[in-house]
Amino acid sequence: MEAVGQLTGGIAHDFNNMLAVVLGGLELARRNLASDPASVRRHIDSATEGANRAAALTRRLLAFSREDSLKAETIDAAALVSGMSDLLDRTLGDAITVIVRDDAVGGCVRADRVQLENAVLNLAVNARDAMNGRGTLTVATGTITLAAEQVGRCAAGDYVTIMVGDDGCGMAPDVAERVFEPFFTTKEVGKGTGLGLSQIFALVQQLHGEVGIVSAPGEGTTVTLYFPRAAELVATPLPTVPIAMVEPIAPTMPETLQILVVEDDPRVLAATTGALEEIGHHPIACDDPLAAPALLAANPGIGLIISDVLMPRQTGPEMIAALSPLYPHVAVLFVTGFAGEVNVAQFGGHEVLRKPFTLNGLERAVMTAMATERRETNHPIAAE
Repeated sequence: MEAVGQLTGGIAHDFNNMLAVVLGGLELARRNLASDPASVRRHIDSATEGANRAAALTRRLLAFSREDSLKAETIDAAALVSGMSDLLDRTLGDAITVIVRDDAVGGCVRADRVQLENAVLNLAVNARDAMNGRGTLTVATGTITLAAEQVGRCAAGDYVTIMVGDDGCGMAPDVAERVFEPFFTTKEVGKGTGLGLSQIFALVQQLHGEVGIVSAPGEGTTVTLYFPRAAELVATPLPTVPIAMVEPIAPTMPETLQILVVEDDPRVLAATTGALEEIGHHPIACDDPLAAPALLAANPGIGLIISDVLMPRQTGPEMIAALSPLYPHVAVLFVTGFAGEVNVAQFGGHEVLRKPFTLNGLERAVMTAMATERRETNHPIAAE
């Protein structure tokens, strides 16, 4: 219960700070709308920044709770770390000497590339802070064979390791034991949420791996991520397609689309339809997935369905699974902020847009969904 209290207290504290920025910015914008229009943009920008920070915290919480779906792919660990060298140099600053050692040649893992890169970057930033911005950071990959529970509760087998070590202040044993707790941080107020390491821990556990940490005051800290080793990448030649068979796909979609928007929350439904109207489309609102078939039948010009994922009477993927055989030409875009028990495979390869989203993000997602539908319609894969 103490851990739950710490978690909820941390969430409430961080969200209150962010909501204060959002509400304060909007209130100031409203007050200055008539008297000082020039300042309105600045206040709206401030509110937008607060909302974006809240959205980022939500994504980190979903990753911590292991409810943010992973897009797993086979990744060469050494190549991933090597490719991050420039990013680490720019992020950490000139006073940090970065040493990258790639000893896991051919060592591959099955992971979400973005999440894995974020984990390495987060560890590197933590190390920089522990060194007060000056010191040596080592990022090394390797391979190892572990016995059962040799590290944490890992199963026996072959593992790929990613190690991030620093020569900073180090931690006492009682502090090192708590670093993976959500919202526990040794940083000053405003310098970190304490979700970084807990997010990394959740990612590694989700991939059936383990985390090891070695630290002592004045001797620096070494964090090692252990991931089950995956089959190595095999380069396969791309199939040869005669040029005459490939027709160019138009880079732009029709100026105006009829779009069925399926969303059970009336406020989100209104916001989404308003956003679609703003970017030049004709949305048709639907607050119940079971009413979608009748609306599709009554509006044959619908070219795209934008659907929430989790709805009380029927999930978005369930609705689309029933509608797709009847309307194979209609493109699909899922919009969600929490996928819950829905597996990535259940999205059927359709585009997914995360809430909250911007107008630009919505427009890009609509264009991508339409382009995907055109590719599948115009260029079906032929069986040989």
